Amino acid sequence: MRKLLAIALIAASFSCEKVIEIPVDDAEQRIVVEGQLYDMLNESYVRLSRTGSVYQEDNFETISGATVTVTDNQGGSWVFTESLVEPGLYTDPSFVVQPLTTYSLVVDINGELITAESSTFNNVAFDSLDYFMQVGGGFGGTGNPDDTSFFTFYNFTDDANYSNYYRAIPFINGVPGSAYLSEDELFNGQNFRQPFFADIFEPKDTLWALLTSMDADVYKYFSSLENNQDSGPFSAVPSNPVSNLNGDAIGFFGAFLTDTAVVIYP
Repeated sequence: MRKLLAIALIAASFSCEKVIEIPVDDAEQRIVVEGQLYDMLNESYVRLSRTGSVYQEDNFETISGATVTVTDNQGGSWVFTESLVEPGLYTDPSFVVQPLTTYSLVVDINGELITAESSTFNNVAFDSLDYFMQVGGGFGGTGNPDDTSFFTFYNFTDDANYSNYYRAIPFINGVPGSAYLSEDELFNGQNFRQPFFADIFEPKDTLWALLTSMDADVYKYFSSLENNQDSGPFSAVPSNPVSNLNGDAIGFFGAFLTDTAVVIYP
C-alpha cells in the first residue's frame, strides 16, 4: 500500500518520495515545511527543505539536523527523527492521527522556530463509488461503439456537527488522477455525490479512491496551490500558497483522516 500512497499528492500525499514544488514569488531563499500526519502507521512525516533562486532548475536543498516535535491536546508528544537514508525527512513510525484532536508542530532549525497547528474532526468514510457506462467515448468521444469508458461518482455523508473540508483523489491502475476539493458549506450534514469528471476510466481498470478530511487552514492551502497551478500563460506571476505556518517559512502542516474504496470495472 505504501508504494501506491507514496505517489498520491502533489501537496497532500502519503509520499516520502516526492518534494512539493511550491511556487515562490521572489528569489530569496526560504524554509519549506511539508508536514503531513495521517491515521495510518508509517505514513506521517515532516519534510524540511530550503528554496534557492526561482531561476535555478533544481531549487530545493534538504535541511538536516533539525528538531521536529509533534504534540496533541490530549497530552501526547512525539519526536520525529531524521531518516538515515533520506536527509530532510523526519518521521515517527508509531504516530497515528486520531479524530477530534488538535496537533501542534514545532520545528527548531538552529534556533529558528517554525510552528503550526492542525485539527481533525470525526472520521470520514465513503458511502460508495458508482458509475455508468459511456459508449462511444463519453464526453468529446469518438462515437466508436468500441470506445467505452465509465463515468464515476464518489459518495459520502457529511458530518453536520462540524464545518468539514475534503479532498478526493482517484488512482487508476495505481496512477493518481486529479484532486477534487470540496467544502460542506452547501451540503452540511447531507449526502454528497460528485463525479471524477476530469478522469477517464476504461474497461478492466482498477479504481482505488482516497478521501481525506482536513481543517479550514489546510483546505485554504490546497485551494490556493490549485489556483496557482490553474493560472494561464497570461496570468500574473503565481504567489506563495496560503500557509498555516508561523515563522519565516512556506508550506503547510496538516492532520488528515482518510478512507479508501475500490472499483474494478467490467
